Amino acid sequence: MTIAHLSEPLRARPPITRLQFVQYLLCQPLYIMITLMVTEALLAALTTWLMIRAGRAVTNNTFMVSDLIWIFVAQSASYLAGALSWYFAERAGFRAFGRYMLQFARDNRSYTRLLSDKQAREEVEPFLTNTTFINIFNFMYEMEDQLKLLLGLIFNSIVLGVEIDAGLPAAYAATFAILMAIQLSVRRRIADIYLENQRQNNRVIAHGYTAWDNVFSGNRYNWRLWLGGFKSKLRDCFRAQVKAIMAREGLSALGGIIGLAIVFSTMTYVVIANAGDTEVLIALAATLPRQIEMTNQVHQLTSGWNDVLALWTRLGGVARSMRPEPDPNFDRRIKFDRLVLREDGRGNICSSVEGAMRLALAKRRGRVLVRGGNGTGKSTLLAALKAEIKNRAYYWPTTDRLAFRFATQANLDEPQVYDDDEDELRSRKSKQAGFSSGERQLRSLEEIVQHTDAAIYLLDEWDANLDASNRAMADALVEQLAHRARVIEISHRDRSDAALS
Repeated sequence: MTIAHLSEPLRARPPITRLQFVQYLLCQPLYIMITLMVTEALLAALTTWLMIRAGRAVTNNTFMVSDLIWIFVAQSASYLAGALSWYFAERAGFRAFGRYMLQFARDNRSYTRLLSDKQAREEVEPFLTNTTFINIFNFMYEMEDQLKLLLGLIFNSIVLGVEIDAGLPAAYAATFAILMAIQLSVRRRIADIYLENQRQNNRVIAHGYTAWDNVFSGNRYNWRLWLGGFKSKLRDCFRAQVKAIMAREGLSALGGIIGLAIVFSTMTYVVIANAGDTEVLIALAATLPRQIEMTNQVHQLTSGWNDVLALWTRLGGVARSMRPEPDPNFDRRIKFDRLVLREDGRGNICSSVEGAMRLALAKRRGRVLVRGGNGTGKSTLLAALKAEIKNRAYYWPTTDRLAFRFATQANLDEPQVYDDDEDELRSRKSKQAGFSSGERQLRSLEEIVQHTDAAIYLLDEWDANLDASNRAMADALVEQLAHRARVIEISHRDRSDAALS
């Protein structure tokens, strides 16, 4: 085992683009959803054509009940196709989120240095906890709504143009073009407003991560500081949210007024031009509710692109957070002149991460204790070693939020059918899932010994929160690891040894 074999520099990672992220949505459920939406729009257009035919039948005194039945059947089938499309939209959304999380896990497994980077964590964790999940489904819903409106307008306009007057689809097209031109002219300003809105939302979410400690600790001093920061971030978030809403609603109202003016002017022209044609006038009257609905849909389609633009902007934040970069000054936080790596009673001084690597790889087994005062970068050194050695090393950080089987066993390993009384079962689960910090520390170490097989173990304060008897048990477990692998450790023993020397 050599340094050259284990240590390879991490290459610069190209960022994930929004288009690459959107590709996670491309799957069979999405294609089925689109097919159903086209079917829904075609059936809605068929309903419009049946309404026109029924109006003409009234003019010719040939109207039959079957005309109403066909209208009912066509529109009902359109509703059903639209409802079914949502099922496949959900499947596509969940699949996309799963693929996102899987890709995030694969891309960042070797970037251990990010663990202690507070700024990167606060920027990225909101996307992992809920923002990405919400954004994916909001994006799906917006795209489905926009596609539904667009397809409905196209097919219904064709029917109106063929059956009544070619000026009607031209009016809808002109309305759409004018409103989209307005949207495009202010898109950069709107994008900036939405980006700031997202940034302020993430600040509030990130601040919420510290609520548990600052509220439940009961310390008035920390609670007041936390609450003051929360109020400040909440006010900033409110202002950004109001700007985003006013921008969206202002454009929405303007679009609605312009759309009504153009379409109703065209309808008035059609009425005047066909004043003596009863069939055309009745067809126009029969489709008037549909045309009012379509006017609103043109307005919704163009104004809805504000929301699509907002979500597209937010997806940019998701894409950037797929491959976060650690602090470039990470290694400078290690004060090698104040660190000592002790092995077999001898102290070794290293001047770089590479020097620490050489010591770590010098032997296949045994324990190396990293000693140094507070702020010397002991934990940072372990993270740097993990980043270099990668998957050949097992890293157990002091800020442990790792997934262990014992902690999730109550939820994952219980059989589906129980003979126990329900209250007894609940009590058993509670005892199984609830652990003190010391119990969790010991159980985690037991699981590491039993279920992992690494060449090097990097243990950061493995004996924290342990009393004397449990510390002895934990030390025996670490000794088991040292008999089969190399152990680089930070221990409370460092402090006690320093006090005695």
